[in-house]
Amino acid sequence: MAGSQKRSLRLEKGSWRLEAGTTAGILLILTLLALLSWLCLAQASKVSTVRYRIGEKEVERERLQRQNAALLAEVMERVNVSHLEDMALASGYVPAGGLRYLDVPGYPGGVSRGGLAVATENAVVASEEPRGLEGSGVARWWEKVLSQFVAWAGTQP
Repeated sequence: MAGSQKRSLRLEKGSWRLEAGTTAGILLILTLLALLSWLCLAQASKVSTVRYRIGEKEVERERLQRQNAALLAEVMERVNVSHLEDMALASGYVPAGGLRYLDVPGYPGGVSRGGLAVATENAVVASEEPRGLEGSGVARWWEKVLSQFVAWAGTQP
């Protein structure tokens, strides 16, 4: 009996032993899981690093925008008005007093119809009455002002 008892104990111990193929398969699965975990951890680390750098760049951009606004305000305080006028004239703008309103014969919408042309040194630009004002009080008032101006200036349309 003692021999059979020893045999049954040996069988129970032997049943826990794994074959070489099964052991290799389990080790391969564990290795693949470890590799996959390492790859996920490396990716998460890169993502968090990039997010941190993006946050730093956004803070730097906001700082530079504030600095740019402060410098622009300082420049505008130091700019001379006459220098601004020279820059505007160089860009093609003219002083408001330098405009002359001309009646252009044959131009659609002459003085009698409420249309005028604005003459500058460089060009003649049409200045027509807005379309939505025909027949309104503003259009009639404008016609009256124009007719008074024409009568005062002594010119015929």
